[in-house]
Amino acid sequence: MNFKKIAAVSASVMAAAALSVSAGAALVVPDNAANGCDFGTGNWMVRVFCPEMNVDYGIDWSQLGSYSVTIKAADPDWFEGATGGALYVSCGPVSVCPADHNWVSSNYWGVIDEELELETQDATQPVILETLGNYTYKATLNITDDNCVYPEALSDPSGYVQIGIQEWGQDMSEIEVVGMETFDKSGNLMASFDGQGNITIAAGAAAAVDAAADAAPADAAPADAAPAATAGDTTAAVTSSKGSPDTGIADVAAVAGIAVVAAGALVVAKKRK
Repeated sequence: MNFKKIAAVSASVMAAAALSVSAGAALVVPDNAANGCDFGTGNWMVRVFCPEMNVDYGIDWSQLGSYSVTIKAADPDWFEGATGGALYVSCGPVSVCPADHNWVSSNYWGVIDEELELETQDATQPVILETLGNYTYKATLNITDDNCVYPEALSDPSGYVQIGIQEWGQDMSEIEVVGMETFDKSGNLMASFDGQGNITIAAGAAAAVDAAADAAPADAAPADAAPAATAGDTTAAVTSSKGSPDTGIADVAAVAGIAVVAAGALVVAKKRK
């Protein structure tokens, strides 16, 4: 038998809760992170380009037109549709890229899932979750001049390009990242990644990924390049990364709690078995 609990939540109540209750929803942390990736309970980030960590798939990321992240409820019985967070693009260093492109994020909040009778979505947010069924959702971010990747980042020895998703919602279920797809400005697939940040498809790209346990320092000899990857290839780096360039991620953590309040008044429907 199913039990339904429907509660009207006002913006003022959400504000009070944000001040008095610890964070709710969290991302599932993968057991193994691909080289150059950073994962935590609030952030899932893939460095798609970072020579200092020997990550270069031979892709021109300045042609990035959009990317999609697919997520799902890790514990469906407790999922309320109160997932919220942001997709982001970051490139640098600031010596060759505008400082305002070091971390550009776009928020999302809630879902509309008729099958689960959930209607929690805030349609005013720039990113809208698409319902795929079976507690699975897709968030897509379109790239504009405001969050684009500068070509200079790809030619600088200290350059980096990183994309990913943050979660700061209040759902009772953990949220798991299933994977990510990146597309060029014409809508063609550039590369896809699994939930651990491993590249699974690199269309027409040479996958040069260091598979050592630790990323080599910037002044070390480059690792041997892996064979060129084409559509359908599964070139993966499954090692954990240690250390990272200064990418500005710490400056973003402080604003995560504020975004919980910004979602506004939502109707939360909860369905349990």
